[in-house]
Amino acid sequence: MLKNILKIIFLTAAIAFSGVTYAQEHVLNYRDADIRVFIDDIAALTGKTFIIDPRVRGKVNVVSSAEVTSDGVFQTFLSALRVNGFTVVQTASGALKIVPDDEAAQDAGPVDEARRGDQLITRVFTLKFADPLAVQAAAKPFVFKNGRTFARRGMPHLIVTDYADNLARIGKLVASMDVDQSVIRTVMLENTSAGEMADIALSLSAQPGFEDNSYQTLSVIPLESSNTLILKGQAEVIDAFLPVIMDLDKNNASRGDLRVIYLKHASAEKLLPMLETITQSIRKTDGKTQPTASNEVTVSTYSGANAIIVNAAPEMQQKISSIVRMLDVPRAQVLVEAIVVEVSEGAAKELGVQYVLAGGDRDGIPFTVANYSNTAPNVLAATGALVIDDDSGSGSGNDSGSSSTSDLLKAAAVDSLLGFNGFGLGVGGRTKGGGVFGVILNALASDTGSNILSTPSIVTMDNEPASFLSGQEIPFTTGEALGSANSNPFRTVDRKNVGIQLEVTPQVNEGDEIRLAIRQEISSIAGPINSQSTDLITNKREIQTTVRVKDGEIVVLGGLIQQNETTSVDKVPFLGDIPLLGRAFRSDSKSTQKTNLMIFLRPTILRGSEDMSAVTARKYDYIRAKQAGVKSQMPIDELVRDVMGRGALPVEAATDGSPD
Repeated sequence: MLKNILKIIFLTAAIAFSGVTYAQEHVLNYRDADIRVFIDDIAALTGKTFIIDPRVRGKVNVVSSAEVTSDGVFQTFLSALRVNGFTVVQTASGALKIVPDDEAAQDAGPVDEARRGDQLITRVFTLKFADPLAVQAAAKPFVFKNGRTFARRGMPHLIVTDYADNLARIGKLVASMDVDQSVIRTVMLENTSAGEMADIALSLSAQPGFEDNSYQTLSVIPLESSNTLILKGQAEVIDAFLPVIMDLDKNNASRGDLRVIYLKHASAEKLLPMLETITQSIRKTDGKTQPTASNEVTVSTYSGANAIIVNAAPEMQQKISSIVRMLDVPRAQVLVEAIVVEVSEGAAKELGVQYVLAGGDRDGIPFTVANYSNTAPNVLAATGALVIDDDSGSGSGNDSGSSSTSDLLKAAAVDSLLGFNGFGLGVGGRTKGGGVFGVILNALASDTGSNILSTPSIVTMDNEPASFLSGQEIPFTTGEALGSANSNPFRTVDRKNVGIQLEVTPQVNEGDEIRLAIRQEISSIAGPINSQSTDLITNKREIQTTVRVKDGEIVVLGGLIQQNETTSVDKVPFLGDIPLLGRAFRSDSKSTQKTNLMIFLRPTILRGSEDMSAVTARKYDYIRAKQAGVKSQMPIDELVRDVMGRGALPVEAATDGSPD
């Protein structure tokens, strides 16, 4: 070892003395040198930092008869390590780890296509045509024994960890395999639907015995307009399938005139009128207006199996089958959620003065009174009850007539007081001359407010009408009749729905846009027409429109801002118009009613069971959260489990037996 060190020192001094730069060219000669000393010398020559694994041990033999450049020194160093079972892995800090090559692949070397030499790297090959598993199987024998390869079906990539020089050779192998060697053939079918034949061809390629990757890459495209089958794949694969396809199509020519088409998604009853119209149109297009054995067509349905039965020639069967296949596709569902918000405010103000003044037998005061219909209590009823009560109490004997009059006046006074709202101040009595007087001041200021929120929602199929109703059926009299001599009277009644009604027909368009034909009605009972009538007045607000909305967006359908003001003035003529003093001869009443109504709507497209489960779980969790604080109610989890069983619970809620 000392001899090698002296050789390096002598070589370095000779190069420096001759004027040659130290880092340009070197002569490397090591015989049975310790590998760690070799690493130290290379670190000094290249200026690189090495982290040495404790398992790096052994002897190195490097013989050089010519000078080597600085880059060549490092490449020679990498080759010497590889011969001894070690390699270099670059770290994030820029230092180089020297580890055994059987573990280097797990240290995630750099993904770098520009590196060369005996440095371990990882490269990702992107495949356009070849099967990644087939390419992996072909490249694996060329990867060094401790290298790594990774591929997965459906992912067009091959990942290889190997030495840079070896990866260049593997890259050429991958490039030679990743070429499109498939061919395209078209097959004109005469007796079989292109869509039906495509399903048969794909089913055959997936059968046991056809597991070879070339069969898995077979593509079959049906062209319904010309009843053509397009095949794309390896030439030998298509050649194997073509005789089968042609034979099947030939055999269908003699299968008879009767065919049953089972529908998967559409309704047979709804397709029948359209098919009858289409078959008539096809017969006219063919120029065969007179029915014959060759062009006679009969189409019927069997609702029990949701099937269409066709009695026609094979050519007509094929056309009808193609139409049915294009229409028999799954349709999306639409969840329509509406929000009806009504905010109302009411304010009322009343101020009035009532009085009564009447003279007695011993004075000459005339009778005068100011009493208004829009105020309570009634001053005449209160004063009359007071006067009669005093007269009956001071008189002698029992006068039943006076007693009954007093009772009636008292009842009227009590009813008047019961209808009183607000503040009241009054005084009344008799004068010394037997006169009667009474004064009542009433004042009222009231404010009312309400916030009504309704959230109807409904799920329906694409292009299928749906309706939602939450309310009551109210009877309305439509006619009355009496028989002769008022005998056998009868009344006709019509019942109307009153409440929240939502009618919607969605249509899912391209780009997740939804066209909605909507009718939204909000109705309520306002009360009878008057106190003597049994006929009712209903409030009704209705919106009927058609809108276009994106999936999941909220749109405002419309709104109503309404304000009603009512002012009522009862006064004594001329006296009520006197400034300030006229307040004693007038009663004022003013009311204001404001109503703000807005209707919002949000449609959501449900394309599969995952979307339906997510919406159901969200609504289910909302109800569970509402029931969480009500211990007296039966939890919805128990209710659903008792009625529908355990499997009926949504996935999110089935993990917990009680509300959160």
